[in-house]
Amino acid sequence: MLKTILDEIESGFVILKIVFERKNMPADFTILEVNVPFEEITGISLHDYIGLNYSSVKQDLDFLGFDWLEEFISLSAEKKFRNRENLGEGDPIHLRIRTFIPQPGYLAILVSDVASGRKLERGTGMEDQRFRSLLENFNDGFLFFSTDERITSVSSNIPEMTGYTEDELKLSNELSFLLTEDKHKMKEAIHHVLIQPRLASELEFQVTRKDGTRLWFEGTFHNMLQAKGVNSIVLKIKEITRRKKEEFEFYQITSQLLSNYPI
Repeated sequence: MLKTILDEIESGFVILKIVFERKNMPADFTILEVNVPFEEITGISLHDYIGLNYSSVKQDLDFLGFDWLEEFISLSAEKKFRNRENLGEGDPIHLRIRTFIPQPGYLAILVSDVASGRKLERGTGMEDQRFRSLLENFNDGFLFFSTDERITSVSSNIPEMTGYTEDELKLSNELSFLLTEDKHKMKEAIHHVLIQPRLASELEFQVTRKDGTRLWFEGTFHNMLQAKGVNSIVLKIKEITRRKKEEFEFYQITSQLLSNYPI
């Protein structure tokens, strides 16, 4: 039943069991479970590798762009989901990779294809009218900030996404639609792209709509102060409430699955 549920979700999913050395240090993984969407997204038939150690098939999984063993070691201290993205070579496969530790001694990996969201940089050389016309073709929303952290304008879909009109957002100098801890994260992200303008800054945050409901968003700040006609710090946002719910459900599903694989 649980495996059927895993095959019906959109994200690719892999569960790995850690193999420890005598000094109780992680040395390898055994591949325990993989769902059908993982193979559809990546083109790798991991079902053929179930029961094998990661070290014996590592060369086939390099496209994910990180060392799974090092990921487990660094995640052990965090005990939460970690998000990363990897852009494939050639005909690009843009993957969002989420990793977490469902139980001590295991690593779970979620993979989804997000190729549609990475075209913002291509518009940075356009005039203002053309650039903003480009933005209207995105499903993502865009907010434009000044260097003193004020919202100066938004894309046309932002009111529908957030529940606030453009004027209300402009007047929200203290970002009152955010939770207190998220206000701090957003100010830090703006500061980051101001001091390192060539780097983007990513974050996740919650928006409290006027009707009281809360939605999760992921955002990426870009410093486009020098882009002609834009001259702003640009925040690209996408609602991820469904994904956050999915992550919670993954915790529950993997916990039940792993009851069949005691360490």
